[in-house]
Amino acid sequence: MQKLTNGTVMVITLLLILTLGPGCQKAEPPLSPKAVTFQQEIQAVINRIAPPLAGPVAHKDMKAVQKALVKAFSLCAEKCEGIFYNVFILDKNGVLTAVYPPAEVKRFQFSNYTAVQKAFAQKKPNQTILYQPDGTMTYIICLPLIHQGQVVGILALGFEGGDVTQKRGVSQEEFLRLDFHSP
Repeated sequence: MQKLTNGTVMVITLLLILTLGPGCQKAEPPLSPKAVTFQQEIQAVINRIAPPLAGPVAHKDMKAVQKALVKAFSLCAEKCEGIFYNVFILDKNGVLTAVYPPAEVKRFQFSNYTAVQKAFAQKKPNQTILYQPDGTMTYIICLPLIHQGQVVGILALGFEGGDVTQKRGVSQEEFLRLDFHSP
């Protein structure tokens, strides 16, 4: 039998580690059935309301954006009822351009929010939890609006955190792990 040198043993050990991986990574638990249902409901709404918004946002036609937003929600009235408390449309600079339910739009800049930056940079949805001055949690999903391969704005869906956790049964941790995609 041939004797292995220390160098050979180290190379074999390193190859085994690289091949098998660390093995000590903790797997995330699966989502609860309520979280899966919530994700499916929200994705169905996203699929209905996002596509008609990208063109008007790309053309910076704020009246058409607001009209498309109202029309999109009228088409999914039953499915959308009571899910969101606010929907925001941001332009490619992260500036608020439209809201639903319809209201006066004040010029707010959201480009410094991490979730907005990630949606622009990664061209994929992500979510975050924001805290109001009174400590109330607001759950936000930021979805890039893509027109002709470019992110032209963000569709931001706002949920009252208490509603998501208490009424829908989705924990903060699960909300942040949900996987949404742009239609």
